[in-house]
This record gives sequence, structure tokens and C-alpha cells, in this order.
Amino acid sequence: MKECDTMPNVTIIEPEEMIGCFKESLAENDNLCLYIDLPFCRSNCLYCIYHSLPYKELLEHREEYANAVFEQLDLFKEIMQMKPLKSVYFGGGTPSLWTEQELSEIISRIPGYDSIESVKSEMHPYDLDDRRIEFYAENLHLKIASLGVQSLDADACKGQRRLYVSPDKLKHIVDEFHKYGIYVNIDLVALFNGDTEKEWHIFENDIHTVTEYIKPDVITSVPNYRTKLDYISQLPRLRIILASVCSDIYVPSHPKILSLDEEDIKQYGKNDHWIGTKEFFDFIRKNFRYCCSPPAKGNLNDQATIAIGGAGEHYVYSYTKDGRTFYSAYDFDEKAFVYYRCDD
Repeated sequence: MKECDTMPNVTIIEPEEMIGCFKESLAENDNLCLYIDLPFCRSNCLYCIYHSLPYKELLEHREEYANAVFEQLDLFKEIMQMKPLKSVYFGGGTPSLWTEQELSEIISRIPGYDSIESVKSEMHPYDLDDRRIEFYAENLHLKIASLGVQSLDADACKGQRRLYVSPDKLKHIVDEFHKYGIYVNIDLVALFNGDTEKEWHIFENDIHTVTEYIKPDVITSVPNYRTKLDYISQLPRLRIILASVCSDIYVPSHPKILSLDEEDIKQYGKNDHWIGTKEFFDFIRKNFRYCCSPPAKGNLNDQATIAIGGAGEHYVYSYTKDGRTFYSAYDFDEKAFVYYRCDD
């Protein structure tokens, strides 16, 4: 088993230890969530801070990885039978690279899938057509589609090695999801292709095009995490641009997200900036969101998350309601998932 070089204070464990911790910590009123990861991407975008794996180079391992995920779902089925899931999140990587057959296999192994309140998936809009959207609606019972757009500027996408999708196609995708009552998020990154005034203008144009023409339910924005500028000092301008498109339709998820107060900016830090419809935020507050990142202090909605997937240095994170955290990733040499307990 490989040691975890990128994360200190962890111990390799058998998955049964993690299962036991979930069994003993789950209480009647807890909310149990499931995160499923596909760590592959068609291209490794320069701006990205995640350790995604090259899809083409590892194509021969695709079936191996998928079968390992199926086995892990079976391994954790006992917990999901103990406590029905409140939500399922498909992340990555690029989870829209799952085939329909693989997704069908996944949901067949999740107890009570048809009764789950909230199903969300990240996706690259490049992978979407009307048939795929219909599958997400009718078979996956998707409630939220999160589109990794990042920029509407073709040259900026080329500069970052990201597949470009036109505003017209994005509008069609959003309209198709809306036909099925599915909420849509669009991710946009400020300073996407460099620390220049031109990039700020591109971001401002993107925000206006998205809110006035494409019209998703929510827009998630941050400055490029790889900016050479001081990150926090870029947030006031980001917030001014976001505030310029807020209206009766689009509102901030919380008033402090658009605050220009220095302490508010420092406190919120590098978190995502959400503006969206009141209907969308009402849905989110009544349901549950979670991710593959280590949980913040405190625990949202009395939530515990089982994370399945990851590979190489692309780890996923599981955590119990009482704060115990576990890391895992598939090891292609060992042909098995490796689990770690966080000892902090």
C-alpha cells in the first residue's frame, strides 16, 4: 500500500474501520450523503487546482476503475441500508464522462435511490446533448446540473487548455434541463487566462451574457486560484461585478457575499461566490450540499458523507457527523482502493 505523501498525519486503514466509525456515529436525526467521484478529465486545464487524471492516457484503466467503484458501493451498502441517503453528488474530475450504462449500474447499487431528495452532478457542457440530458432527468432523477463553463471566451479557454462551448449551445443546454425541472449552475472564473485588465472585462461580459441570455438558476464565481496577484485583494472587484447583475431575479446566497467590508472579505476568504434565484436557494436550504473537500468547522445540516472514488493523488474525503475524517483513492498498481484515517 502506498503512503500518502501529500497529506501529513494520516494512517492507512482497512475500509472496515471507516464503516465501523459510521455505524457507531450515525444517529436517528443525522443526514447521510454520498459522494461518487470520477477522477478523469479530457484535458488538464492550467487553472485547475485539483489532481485530475488524463482521460486518454488512462483509458485502458477505465473499466477497472468503474468496477472498483461498483465494489465499493456494495461494501458500504450496509450503512446506506441503516440510514437512507438524503443526497447523492457526482463529482470529479469530469463525472459527465461516466457512460449511461455505468451510471445505471451505480444507481442500481444504491439502496432506495428513487426516494433520494437531492441528486446533483457536475458536468462539462461539451459532453451534453438532448439524449444525455433526458437520461439525467428520467434515469438519474437529477435535481441540480452544475456546468463547468469557466469562460465564454474561446481564446481564454484555448489558453487554459479547456474545451470551449458557445453561449448558444449553453443556452440550449440550460433550456433543456429546465424542461425537466432541473436547476442549473454555471461556474465562471475571473482572471481565467491571466492577471490582466482584459481578463476582467471578459469576466464582466461573461456575467452579463450568462444572466441576461443563458439564464441558469445560479452562477458560482471565484477569481482564478492560480492568480499571481494577491487573491483576497481581487475579491472587491469580483463582488462589484456580481452586484451589477443582481436584481429581482438574481440575488446573493448571503448578503455578506457581496459585502465590500474588509473584515467580511477576509472572513469569507476563498469560498465560492453564489448569485442565483430565490427559488434555487430555497431548494438548497431545504436539502443538502456537500463536496469532496475536508469539511469546514461545524457540520452543515447534521451531515455525514461517504465518499467513493478518487485515484492517484486525486483523493476524496469522507467524514462522520462527529468530525472524523477519512481519505481514499484508487491505486492502479495495487488495483484497489486505499483508505486513510486523518489523525489530526
